[in-house]
Amino acid sequence: MKYIARLLAIIAAFVLLISAYGGRVDPTVWVMPSMATLALPIVTLVVLLLLAVLALCKQWRAAVIIVGALMLSWPTLRLISPFNLGHREAKEGKTPLKVLTMNVTQFNWNDGDHPSKNMRYILDEDADIVVIQEGLVYFSYEQLKTVKPMLQELYKKYPYRKKHFFDVGILSKYPFDEVESPVLAQDSLGYFIKAWDVDAPGGNIRVVNMHLSSLRFTGNDSQVIESMNTPSGRKKRIKSVTKKLDVGFRSHARQAGAVRQVLDETPGDVLVMGDMNDTPGSFAYRTICGDDLRDAWADTGFGPIYTFHAHHLYVKIDHILYRGDMRVLSCRRDKKGESDHYPMVAVFER
Repeated sequence: MKYIARLLAIIAAFVLLISAYGGRVDPTVWVMPSMATLALPIVTLVVLLLLAVLALCKQWRAAVIIVGALMLSWPTLRLISPFNLGHREAKEGKTPLKVLTMNVTQFNWNDGDHPSKNMRYILDEDADIVVIQEGLVYFSYEQLKTVKPMLQELYKKYPYRKKHFFDVGILSKYPFDEVESPVLAQDSLGYFIKAWDVDAPGGNIRVVNMHLSSLRFTGNDSQVIESMNTPSGRKKRIKSVTKKLDVGFRSHARQAGAVRQVLDETPGDVLVMGDMNDTPGSFAYRTICGDDLRDAWADTGFGPIYTFHAHHLYVKIDHILYRGDMRVLSCRRDKKGESDHYPMVAVFER
């Protein structure tokens, strides 16, 4: 029994470490480790259950192997499930800055005539800087019947706005200049990066709004397990999903490199927010963070969360990253609006 327990522990430890650090392998070279990063939350749960069983069975040497793997994986595990206790107090003389990022799913423009819950949430939250993804592709959201009743309030609260023809935009209480750079131009529908230098209290801050390309899962893909009734069906479904992941991760590697290039050319304070379509610890996430960006949720949050909740897929793919002379006081995920993404809100002091 003890040899079986140790073998299981070694296998579990290996899978955990691959899931935790697969994001360090460039998916354009080898994509399988990137796929493993998606399974990290589930793998961690299974490993913890195995650890409990080993402890109950008093298989201490096998348990030590599991504990060692968990400790080695902690730098990544803290990104998906931080355990920050207490409350950060603002320092005297510092200026607070509240920011919000939300994939608004085109403000659900075709869901009827009811007022947009996404816009209502944004206005009620009253953040200093708001970045949105999936605004509207072919025309301005300001033309929507569901948004028009709130336009006067929108214009008053956010006198500085920019809505790009494709996808991304910013709402700001402070003036800004758009950053001109060839790497900020979209290379395909569904991948967009824009940046603005905002003249915020405490000094200029560069705000980067990212929307990396979707992995293009559908409700059909997300029910793979439920519909794998035959060997041929299983093979077909697995092939479909892995192909999408392969293309998606390779695209993310290139797109994340573009974001990183903008950051390397940017001095001073930076906020990188938006829909990365990738999880903490992934190659895209690690590329964008580099050695200088921090994660607002990892620094102040508690426990695991998810921001995407469609098709029975529950993953955290929306992020607020930062660097510079600023300190994050709080970060939260709100279950508000009517998008398939939940918004993220953070408060900084500068």
